[in-house]
Amino acid sequence: MTTNAKILLAEDDPIAAHHLHKSLSRMGYQVAKVVQTGEEAIESVAENLPDIIIMDITLGGKIDGICAAQKVHALFDTPVIYITANSDSETFERAKQTEPYAYLIKPYDLYQVQNAIEIALFKHGLKNQLKNNENRYRTIFEVSDNAMMLVDEHSKITMVNEQFETLTGFTKESVENLKRWTDFFDDSECSKLEERLHQAVKDSSAARPQFESILVDQKGNSKAVYTNVKRIPDSKTFIVSMNDISEIKLAEKEISLLNQELNTINEGLKREITLRESVEKQLRFKATHDHLTGLPNRVLLFDRLKQSFAFEARHNTLIALMILDLDNFKNVNDTLGHLSGDILLKKIAEGLQKCMRQYDTVGRMGGDEFVLIINDAETIHGIITFAEKIQAVFQKPFDILGQQTYITTSIGVAVCPLHGSTIEELLKKADMAMYLAKKEGRNTFRFFSDSMDIKNSDRQNDMRTKRRLDQMQEYTLDHLLSQDDSKSDRKSLMN
Repeated sequence: MTTNAKILLAEDDPIAAHHLHKSLSRMGYQVAKVVQTGEEAIESVAENLPDIIIMDITLGGKIDGICAAQKVHALFDTPVIYITANSDSETFERAKQTEPYAYLIKPYDLYQVQNAIEIALFKHGLKNQLKNNENRYRTIFEVSDNAMMLVDEHSKITMVNEQFETLTGFTKESVENLKRWTDFFDDSECSKLEERLHQAVKDSSAARPQFESILVDQKGNSKAVYTNVKRIPDSKTFIVSMNDISEIKLAEKEISLLNQELNTINEGLKREITLRESVEKQLRFKATHDHLTGLPNRVLLFDRLKQSFAFEARHNTLIALMILDLDNFKNVNDTLGHLSGDILLKKIAEGLQKCMRQYDTVGRMGGDEFVLIINDAETIHGIITFAEKIQAVFQKPFDILGQQTYITTSIGVAVCPLHGSTIEELLKKADMAMYLAKKEGRNTFRFFSDSMDIKNSDRQNDMRTKRRLDQMQEYTLDHLLSQDDSKSDRKSLMN
């Protein structure tokens, strides 16, 4: 990477400019200045003499980035990279006239920016080198650093310089007045070379761009060279200049391979990130949902309850907490087997989920016990209607491996803020109401009421409710403390 390259950044969006400035500095470049208008860009080039300009086309001020680049090119030989949100062909054609080194469409990838900078600096260096050579060696004496040939009207070589000897391995004595100039190029190049010579004959004043060709040296090795053919004014002699670009071609190939490698790495990183996100999503789901039914478990239920209480405090609505306990579920396991019991729990979970609104929650506490959190209830009557809707789920038989199975549930209901303003109070009172429903014959629901003497209630009920709350809280704490175990889970999922 070209470290310490000085960059002028022209960007009128302060946030985008700050982000790009920070990223360029982190890459090791020196941001000479950040400007927001085309006029400032022109002034800053004169003041800071940057190695490269990163120019947004849409800028503040009276002129845009393209006009600014035109004025800069008229005064300085500074490469420009455009970054723009404009992808229309008209803007692109205007920008193309300024000969930019890259045209990046927002949003761009920082690796693209870095690659564009490096290639621009590299190509601009080559351009300056070739330009300097061309200006310096207008005649055979001026271009003595290149391999040179003087060629007569019959294409015979009359003179070569030392650079020619170095490039080809042939001595002057073995070449001058003995060989044609096309003898040193690959056979497939001859027609192209003769055409270039013919063009130089027709118009000696026209500037002929150098072209790429393949030269064959004394050992038979092929070399890529830039070749230029020009007739000396008022004569029948031609100057053929050759510049070895084998190393440049090799560098371009290496850059291409590096770009391919970077693209491969980027694709690999994207796949790894996608995999990690998928694994983390699975781990989060596993940590917060019941493995059998897929319903929220104690962790997520406890969190949803806290959210519900926070919502109720702000909106002054009712929250209904329902605890469902299946009646005589043990008989299902004993008579049909645990597999049938698991299938029944899954089907009950599906039925309960269909009753839920978008902002309600149904979860499994464990065993045959479910918890429903009904949010934003307006009246007790609405809660009763909802409880009846839940009971209706159990009115029809469940198909368990082809066998029609009936089961009922006892439901205890506690309402916030009527029956309590804390999670502990609501759980305790819903639990007491559920056990009252069981005592009164099952297959029914009961609301907590003041007639249920809390102080004289069965101590076992109090201990059971406290244990349920502690389990919810401890489960959350254990989950936070078991991150090392989660790592092994993550590895197993990734494998």
